[in-house]
Amino acid sequence: EKAQKRARNSIKTKSLFLSNMSHEIRTPLNALSGFSAILTDDSIDNETRRQCNDIIQQNSELLLNLINDVIDLSSLDMSKLVFNFKKCDAVVICRNVIDTVRKVKQTQADVHFVTTLESLPLLTDDSRLQHLLINATKFTTEGSITLEIRKESDDTAVFSVTDTGCGIPPENQGRIFNRFEKLNEGAQGTGLGLSICQLIVEQIGGRIWIDPEYTAGARFVFTHPIKPDAAAAKNEKLQ
Repeated sequence: EKAQKRARNSIKTKSLFLSNMSHEIRTPLNALSGFSAILTDDSIDNETRRQCNDIIQQNSELLLNLINDVIDLSSLDMSKLVFNFKKCDAVVICRNVIDTVRKVKQTQADVHFVTTLESLPLLTDDSRLQHLLINATKFTTEGSITLEIRKESDDTAVFSVTDTGCGIPPENQGRIFNRFEKLNEGAQGTGLGLSICQLIVEQIGGRIWIDPEYTAGARFVFTHPIKPDAAAAKNEKLQ
């Protein structure tokens, strides 16, 4: 009986994994398909062509890293994750994410970016940071989604993604980062995305949580170290 139960659980886990993988790769694939089609239009100007090329490159990297992450999670071997840290402007990354989400049109919600910062240099893995932010925009089909970045201190940046969707009941908020957790059986995906997000944030040196006081939808918040030496030390440890 124990062997049969393990076999059933194994089959269920594999099915959930495959279902979630198809869900997670949809955003970058839509971007690659959509912007590649735009490039075939002879009437577009050089600036539009350059923007399309940039988005295609960003989403190609995002897709590759996402697939690697999902494979690593499926093997339960967290030590395989390798990060490519480099100096990036977090404000520019956020604007690129908003631009991608708007143009891919996977949601009908209004998408906004709010910050008082002109720029925010970080030592980060920009592809993985984009994955964190894009993942948070997937489950609000209408209403609004607001991405915000601010400095909590000289050492820490705080990112938040606020939506006006259905929200997550307080009694379920403690389960949302569990691997393969699916709170809404009617929704697409199986919850692996948040598990990946938590892993990425922790490896970067931050922490992630859902704001329990926000009740008009859901608000996810995560921190990111600002000082390059902290991120560099983390990167050296991972290597």
